[in-house]
Amino acid sequence: MKRRGFTVIELLIASVITSMVAAAVIGTMQAVTGSMQQQDLAADAMARAARAEARIADHVNRARLVLAQDADEVALWLPTEPFTSSATNTSDYDTINANELAWYVVDASTGTLTLTYLTNRSDRTTYGLSTNWSSLRTTLQMQQKLTSVPVIEGLASGQFRVEDADPCSSGRFTFDGAMTDARGGLALQLGGPLTNRQRHPDCP
Repeated sequence: MKRRGFTVIELLIASVITSMVAAAVIGTMQAVTGSMQQQDLAADAMARAARAEARIADHVNRARLVLAQDADEVALWLPTEPFTSSATNTSDYDTINANELAWYVVDASTGTLTLTYLTNRSDRTTYGLSTNWSSLRTTLQMQQKLTSVPVIEGLASGQFRVEDADPCSSGRFTFDGAMTDARGGLALQLGGPLTNRQRHPDCP
């Protein structure tokens, strides 16, 4: 008995079915890959947010005062010496020194929240409470005396919530932001009330 070969129509049908199955498999694989990528982005964004929260929480705990704040910048006073109540210590503790300053700055053009501080950690230059802290940062930046490190990158939006601009009454700082879709689109809220806030002697 002669074996009959496949007809052209049968081959076409088989080809169509094979293409449909292949398309379905590829679509499923792409969906799974896309889902895994989204999960990776979300996990990466959460890890970045956790690191930023830990850094800022440390400063919330250590800061004595929020020296200045606006939507794009916050200046903090972070005393380096412990308080022992001796006359000398009290004077030192109440003095704002250069190496005790830290700025958080939002750069909308790069989508970055940056921490800036004096490169020379032994710089004990003193400043009064009424210093223009934003101008001081600009001056020190021009003199190349500052170090800046990114705290959060990939921001779609972000700014500080200004509740009180007076350092004598301001007791907290809060950053509200959101990551780009490429970074997981995570909403952020960092900061809070200062744990160890103490008034400066020049406060009324």
